[in-house]
Amino acid sequence: MKQMLDRKNIVNEYFRLVGKGMFKEGLRFFAPDCKTHNPFVVGGMDTLTDAMIAASKNITALSSQPEFFIKHLLVDGDMVAVHTQLLNSKSNPGEGGLRQVHLFRFEADKIVEYWDISQQILPSMPNASGAF
Repeated sequence: MKQMLDRKNIVNEYFRLVGKGMFKEGLRFFAPDCKTHNPFVVGGMDTLTDAMIAASKNITALSSQPEFFIKHLLVDGDMVAVHTQLLNSKSNPGEGGLRQVHLFRFEADKIVEYWDISQQILPSMPNASGAF
């Protein structure tokens, strides 16, 4: 039980740092040889983090500071699943953003494998239930 709580806390802290724009600081939770499965990024977490920093700068240049939320977090053994929302703008949430699912696989207290799946949120989405 304690290990599951620790993994939940690690992922919460990682996303707290990401939400504050402290991307590089979050790398301490990943094993140096962590496998990443983002189909658009060649390389490990360093490369993915650099891409996240660049994307964050682009969003901020287009609007006000983005806002990041954890919607759901599930722990099952060595896996942690997180459902997140990134709004393009704190001042105008109707501008859209992303909803994402992140999967983390742990060995002890380090993330050794990472998947992320993103879907753009558009104001014109027809589903009445919304993105969340």
